[in-house]
Amino acid sequence: MELFILRHAIAVPRGTLAYPNDDRPLTKDGISKMKEIAKGIARILPHLDAVLSSPLLRARHTAEIAVDALPFDGMIEICEELLPGSPLQDLYATLSRFRVSQNIMLVGHEPGLGLLASALLGAKGSVIEFKKGGLCCIEVEKFPPAPGALLRWNLSPKQLRLIGKK
Repeated sequence: MELFILRHAIAVPRGTLAYPNDDRPLTKDGISKMKEIAKGIARILPHLDAVLSSPLLRARHTAEIAVDALPFDGMIEICEELLPGSPLQDLYATLSRFRVSQNIMLVGHEPGLGLLASALLGAKGSVIEFKKGGLCCIEVEKFPPAPGALLRWNLSPKQLRLIGKK
């Protein structure tokens, strides 16, 4: 199984008075950049079998923008286990439902995504950090994962935008 781990795009800053519950939307710049990033993602991604997103608005909107550019006919599944602070074991249990799926995209937040990617690779702490709109591909044999998943690639938002312009 290949996991495509995507951090949400640029959102309204934390602490903005109009969004006190931390369910902040993407900014206009975040939307614009994510559309460019999605073009790059579409050039390198195979088909997707499933897309799981954190329920927070900024992640859901990022997932929608990405899916609009990709060969994916399904629905985005809201995944509470991608909320900030959720235990990795809960996410592993959710992902174990996708045993026959080959390509799954997860859309969420830092530091959780970095901790997930790092744990899949067998690291004790965080060794991968995602910029907003960054994406990596990790090959995983099964869930719960055994140590030693394989990092296929890790691309910054800038790299993805450049790929989309080719």
